[in-house]
Amino acid sequence: MNRIRGSFIATGNIPAAYTAYHDEPLSLLFGMCHGAMEFNNRVFIYGDRLVRVNLNWIRDYILTMKGFRYTEADLTSFPDLLLEKQHEKGFFYEIIAPVGDMHSGRPQRENGREYQLSSPECCYYEPGLDFGLCRLELEADVEYLMTEGVYMIWQATGDDAWLEKNLPRVEKGLRYMMSDPLRWCEKYQLAQRPRTLDTWDFLDRADSSIDRAVRPDDPMGIFHGDNTGLYYAKLLMAKMYRYLNDDAASLRHETEAAALRERIMKYLWTGHFFRHFLPLTPVDYGVDESIQMSLSNAYALNRDILTLEERRAVIDSYRAMRVRYGGELDDFRNLEPPYPSFYGMKPGAYVNGAIAPFVAGELALGAFESGEERYGVDILKRMGRKISRDGKVAFLYNWQGEDIGGGPRCWCGAELMHAECAGLAGVRDEGKCFSNVTISPRFVAADERKAHVRLEYPASGAVLEYAFTYDAENGKIGFCLLSDHRSVTLRMLLPEKAMNPVLSQAGTRLDATIENVAESRYLVCRNYPGGQSEIRFE
Repeated sequence: MNRIRGSFIATGNIPAAYTAYHDEPLSLLFGMCHGAMEFNNRVFIYGDRLVRVNLNWIRDYILTMKGFRYTEADLTSFPDLLLEKQHEKGFFYEIIAPVGDMHSGRPQRENGREYQLSSPECCYYEPGLDFGLCRLELEADVEYLMTEGVYMIWQATGDDAWLEKNLPRVEKGLRYMMSDPLRWCEKYQLAQRPRTLDTWDFLDRADSSIDRAVRPDDPMGIFHGDNTGLYYAKLLMAKMYRYLNDDAASLRHETEAAALRERIMKYLWTGHFFRHFLPLTPVDYGVDESIQMSLSNAYALNRDILTLEERRAVIDSYRAMRVRYGGELDDFRNLEPPYPSFYGMKPGAYVNGAIAPFVAGELALGAFESGEERYGVDILKRMGRKISRDGKVAFLYNWQGEDIGGGPRCWCGAELMHAECAGLAGVRDEGKCFSNVTISPRFVAADERKAHVRLEYPASGAVLEYAFTYDAENGKIGFCLLSDHRSVTLRMLLPEKAMNPVLSQAGTRLDATIENVAESRYLVCRNYPGGQSEIRFE
């Protein structure tokens, strides 16, 4: 077979060119997701430096990097700017915007009134420049997201010197998050924020559209996503320090993460999912927040904080929404039950219960990793059909499936691409530049008879590539690793009724074991030698 460059996931099930666009969308999904990311890709001129953004909020940028790390060579120009401009307290600015835009943090005038979007401390401006930097003071999650971003950039670039330079910065950021009285609740020893809708950036007060500072009378509380994100960030810090041979720092982060998990599970876990908000300032919003499931539960599935049984409970809770409401995309609602009203938004509006493709992406990935592979495929196919029918992915849909806009399409495309790459194709980079990889092809769950996966980090040129075939009638799976790696673990999802599987290469049997994930079974070869192999089963 000829070889082509770039990143792609090709599948063989395309019954007809004109019908496949809707009925079998997996062959198109990677490209459609790439298009969504390119829609928000742009370059700003910040003084004497060029800054590529996708989008110009670092949270969106880092979440979108889950996808564009496979398609974009420049990963650092925007994060480098914010890392270099880190505030002396330890927090990071999160937005770059033109000075005429209120998100720049520069003072604006409206109807004769001057206002500033955030507190002066959270606004940064260098005289003579066309852009400003801003941190929305009420946001409590920027530091853990920056940690995740540094980790992904290091993986894709392989730049150890860059990592050594920036690891102390994100370390300082996490210390700020866990010590500053604005961010840290002494009573519960958990991160806190003013009352928002999940991870969002506005409050339930009339002027929140133009004032995102924290006021003394803002109702405070503990939001689960800030804390599961912090937990995951500390695990990543431990991995990065271990790579740099600082075992003491690695152990410190692991120990702190373990203690943090105990508090998270004690105060925020309901037995089925994480409660939306634990109020520190009681306010009656007309809904029982202790049984309210918000969008960051989908993210928690992939933050290494939950056991298999706990992940499956979260997945069942999402699936129950579709059973309850019956719509094609109702398991992707971002808040259930929604508030009767929040900042004037009625149920189903924006992040007060609308349908979110980024929830779909994280939910699909969690399903693939939790023995719910066919549900993961079902999510990708439903979203793929939706994108194909509409000609785009929307940021949010109403309950009738109509585009209600309100945010960046790049984020949604990236989350779905991430689920396709790490979930369906099963590619996990365990170190940097694909040197140490785990590959868990799950194409049998999609009834795909052939697939070809090529993922490249353009920032470094590192590549992972493999070909997959599935012959159900004759009881065999073919796998050919076409790229070179220092260490490879192959975890092949087996067909449901496959018996006595044997992995061999050129007639020689390879050592392999069976791993059970709920009802699913994987044939695992922990030192896969590369090249062509075959799994035979009865």
